[in-house]
Amino acid sequence: MSKNMYALSTQQHGCRVVQSVLQAASAAKLDLSMSVSAILEGEIEYLAMHPYGNYAVQVCLRHCDGNQRVQLLAALLPRLLQLSTSKHGSNVAETLLMLAQEPQMAEVSEQVFGTGPECRNALQRLVEHPFGNYVLQTLLRRMGPEQRSEAAAAVRAVTTSSNYGRSVLTRVGEDDGGEGRDQQADGALPLVFL
Repeated sequence: MSKNMYALSTQQHGCRVVQSVLQAASAAKLDLSMSVSAILEGEIEYLAMHPYGNYAVQVCLRHCDGNQRVQLLAALLPRLLQLSTSKHGSNVAETLLMLAQEPQMAEVSEQVFGTGPECRNALQRLVEHPFGNYVLQTLLRRMGPEQRSEAAAAVRAVTTSSNYGRSVLTRVGEDDGGEGRDQQADGALPLVFL
């Protein structure tokens, strides 16, 4: 299967076969290095954003051994923003964040929440994107409380009525508790019916 891994991963039924074989091989404690190598040698970014290939990449990430995971993370984390703004790639991006180690998380956090215009652009891009905002939520959830609080302040700073900022903050438990919303004279929030 490893020889045809890339081709199988991009087919609707083939990707199911790939997933099943990888999961069974992992459960049997078999070496997945040939499969991981096949993914690394192919166009990994394309595969990660492919409607079917993204599933194979996610299964590889979850079931390969530590050294293989390090290789996959090293190949994919630099492409996190591109993956985040792809319908299928955003699922891979979330998996990457869930499996990344502390030093890798620190790098990603710096790329999104650091100082400088490119960091602000990255944050803005994630907050405004229908798939990227989910990746941003995952990133925030992986942070410690103090770091999350600082990052939430950065999200608040770019939140507008037309992006996903407020939704991101609410879902990670960092909403502003009513600050900035219109309050009634008695301090109670107005009722809103959806």
